[in-house]
Amino acid sequence: MKEHIITGLAIAGITGFFFYDNHQREISKRPAYEGSQAAIARPIRSEDTQYKICRGTKISDGDTITAECDGQVLKIRFCGIDAPEKKQPLGQESKALMTKLIEGRDLIIRPLEKDRYDRTVAEVEAKTDRTDANGAVYDLTNAEMVKAGMAYHYAQYSKNCPNRDRIIDAEKFAKDKKIGVWSGSHQKPWDYRHAKK
Repeated sequence: MKEHIITGLAIAGITGFFFYDNHQREISKRPAYEGSQAAIARPIRSEDTQYKICRGTKISDGDTITAECDGQVLKIRFCGIDAPEKKQPLGQESKALMTKLIEGRDLIIRPLEKDRYDRTVAEVEAKTDRTDANGAVYDLTNAEMVKAGMAYHYAQYSKNCPNRDRIIDAEKFAKDKKIGVWSGSHQKPWDYRHAKK
């Protein structure tokens, strides 16, 4: 009788450990939303996390656009970057570059989360006029804006960007070249917004 009880307890313990271990692995796969971002961002539903093929239809500024994706209109906030506000120095230039890179072009959008304004935070690749052996070439617009000095790497909100390293490298390039926002003593857009509150 004792042996049956011991065997039963052993099986229950092993089974319990298996389910606990499996549960912990599933939790570790979920994206982390750290710091203040946790309060203002929520994950996109799993069915929305695939690439979307879209067209850029409206440019709000250097880090926010509207795109049409199979009849659905999405307001897109670019992951991991922050461009000068329209009333700041270089704000209009930043918007103009975004317009050149995005408007009317085919886009590949990778949705990541929703922000507190219900915008889709995403990485965006825009079809260029270049081709290679594989056909059309797409550029990561998030990094292109930063590389041109028309946006900053927004480190506080880039942890979930799959191509965060490319954005960081782009900013190093712009800083080294002293172009755009790195050409003088410009107020960061997050400081500008904070001062306007």
